[in-house]
This record gives sequence, structure tokens and C-alpha cells, in this order.
Amino acid sequence: MRLVLALALEDSRFVLVRNAARKGWELPGGAAEEGEGDEETAIREFREEVGRDFFPRGKVKMPHFVVCVGRMGEPIGKGEMEWRLFDSLPPDLAFPRGEYEVLLRRALEDAE
Repeated sequence: MRLVLALALEDSRFVLVRNAARKGWELPGGAAEEGEGDEETAIREFREEVGRDFFPRGKVKMPHFVVCVGRMGEPIGKGEMEWRLFDSLPPDLAFPRGEYEVLLRRALEDAE
């Protein structure tokens, strides 16, 4: 199983979704379906969870997943999850804060 996350950057802000089961904020994403590329997975998952288009422009490979970095597009419907634009990490994250800090730093460096 290949895990792909979508990091939508809007100026200095980024999109996180609220995962009710994990009781915290996280990046939109999920498992790639058979025959699906990283960008396709990121677009599909972002649309499903956020309800907006996603336009990837690069990738960051992490040890256990891939993050497609891009920008958010127009609304296409209602997303499955609550989402917000953040300019810093909120206190209630679904995974350890250090993982997000490393990922955001790498994504911002690689996106330039």
C-alpha cells in the first residue's frame, strides 16, 4: 500500500483536514488505488476530503509516504471532512508535531 498526502499551499498558509476518528488535524490523503499515480491519488483524495480541486506541482518523498505539493482550486462539491487554511500548526494534530514540522519545512524548501 502506497500512502499519498496532498499539501495545498496558499501563500504562506496550508490546508489541513480534521480527522474525527483520530481527533486531530492532518493532511488530506490516503492509499493509492491500483494503477493510480501519486498525483492522481493526491487529486482524488483532496477532492473527496476537501471538496475542491487540487493542482500538484511537485513531490516530496518521505520514508513511509509521498507528499504532493500544489495549490487548491475551485470548489467541486462538499468534502467529506472539515478543512481549514492554517498559517501555523494547530495544537491538536492527529500525528506527532515533529512529523509535520519536518514535512512542511521540506515541502516549502522543495517547492521553491
